[in-house]
Amino acid sequence: MKIAVFGPARRVGLVVDDSVVDINAAYARLLADTTSHTRPQAQADAAVPADLNAFIAEGRAALDGAQTAVVHLADLGPNAEAIDGGPLRFALSDITLHAPIEGASRIFAALANFADHMQAAAANASAEDSQATLARLLAGGPKYFAKDHRSASADGDLLYYPSRTERLDYEAEVAVVIGRRGKNIPVEEATSYIYGYTLLNDWSIRDNVQLGPNFLYWKNFDGAATLGPWIVVDEIDDPQNIPLESRVNGEVRQSGNTSSMVHDFSSLISYLSTDQTIWPGDLIASGTPRGTAVDSSRQNADGSFPAELFVGPGDVVEISSAPIGHLRNEIAPTKE
Repeated sequence: MKIAVFGPARRVGLVVDDSVVDINAAYARLLADTTSHTRPQAQADAAVPADLNAFIAEGRAALDGAQTAVVHLADLGPNAEAIDGGPLRFALSDITLHAPIEGASRIFAALANFADHMQAAAANASAEDSQATLARLLAGGPKYFAKDHRSASADGDLLYYPSRTERLDYEAEVAVVIGRRGKNIPVEEATSYIYGYTLLNDWSIRDNVQLGPNFLYWKNFDGAATLGPWIVVDEIDDPQNIPLESRVNGEVRQSGNTSSMVHDFSSLISYLSTDQTIWPGDLIASGTPRGTAVDSSRQNADGSFPAELFVGPGDVVEISSAPIGHLRNEIAPTKE
């Protein structure tokens, strides 16, 4: 299943072929047609919520309800309406899909989690302390940073070039979506907390980055976390065998697989939940494989990087994974 967030009201939809079904409204129609519930919409709001995080928190029951509603909708035919007379099915080409994240959900992003990415960066480092810093990042257990959920952007959105950079980079990543509340989760139980999978482009500013208290400044700006296009549920058997790729203006830059993660998703979930509750709708991103502009560019002696491989206004960046989907964003000039 592909769970999307769509339209002006940011409702949960189920992607079916080239359309999106409003699954809350479809479930209400199912109840009205097949049961004696006197308040089918209220029952649907509780069982198959229209809000993403509430829908995720309902777990298997909401997914089963959504599937049953879609089957019923197919039996009703293409002109079926909601109980209030509104539409139930929308063409993907006619609606806006939003980043699949809501409310207070957090974006935890693994740092230095693909050895080939870090080894390439180290090989291209010439500044005095760069290789030592990269070695420290790879040593020991998982490391992460956070991206503000309010900086999330979606497939097709313009990314306005940040005014504070001359070195904007892309990072293709897979993110797991947490399906239930947990704390101090053992590694061997961690995969049971994975609800589904989505894609992340972890846009990054690379000008004079400092791995210290101000690191998040280079990772957070408007649009800096492109997510989507939806959450894939029940279609991926192994979280550690997911291919991912990035292209810039059609040229393949990254081609990797989550099998190469230094710390797998189970380790990340266990680590992040130590003394900290993780919640339905939180996202944990994989880190990125080799092929970013920063790990493909020979560092100058002053610590800067040549500009050739970094992206700017007019460039189109695409992130894709065969079992998940595709993100495409064009970079626009700086927005005043």
